[in-house]
Amino acid sequence: MTSRPRPHGGDEPDEGRPSPRGRGEDPSNVADAHAEVEAAGLRGRVGAERGSAPPPPSSSDGPPWPAAASVAGSARGADLNPPHRRHTVTGARNGMVQEDNTVYLRGYEGVATDDVQGIAAGRAVWNQETQRYEINGRSYGVEPNGTVFPDSGTGMVKLDRNEYAALKEIVRAGGDLSASPQLSRNPRFTENPDAVAKAKAIYDGTYVP
Repeated sequence: MTSRPRPHGGDEPDEGRPSPRGRGEDPSNVADAHAEVEAAGLRGRVGAERGSAPPPPSSSDGPPWPAAASVAGSARGADLNPPHRRHTVTGARNGMVQEDNTVYLRGYEGVATDDVQGIAAGRAVWNQETQRYEINGRSYGVEPNGTVFPDSGTGMVKLDRNEYAALKEIVRAGGDLSASPQLSRNPRFTENPDAVAKAKAIYDGTYVP
């Protein structure tokens, strides 16, 4: 019987490991993580100004961002949500290892919001053959539930199972290869040193596509 493909989102259990955040939950997607960083900076600036307060968020800004019925392709009429956090370097810590994986390179995590908003607004080009939206030099697919996932393009890198698994171990070890016994014992890594090297370069922000 043919197995059903796994969605591009989802975390794997991380038993026995503390959450990377001191309290609360991990951001659920790229947009939430990016917004958290911006919010922290805003609170710092606002604190220096007596009597001032940050403007309230607008509920119409999303996510999700509704795509009009006039938008071509799989996003038509859907409420679009940004990619899952597993598509970022730090989010790989708990990410589900799949056959094909795409991760935003460091410094590009923030492009997802603009790209998804552009898809919803009809500014992306729908490629019927690949079933992908092309916008700002990047291509995206859309899950049936409206979650957008990165495929390829500027600021993205594709990883196979071993490469993504290696990145996951490296993130959990804080970039210290010697702190991850799996990297030196598991055959999937010892027999594929290039996968580990690629993942380490991605973690360090030195990877060049």
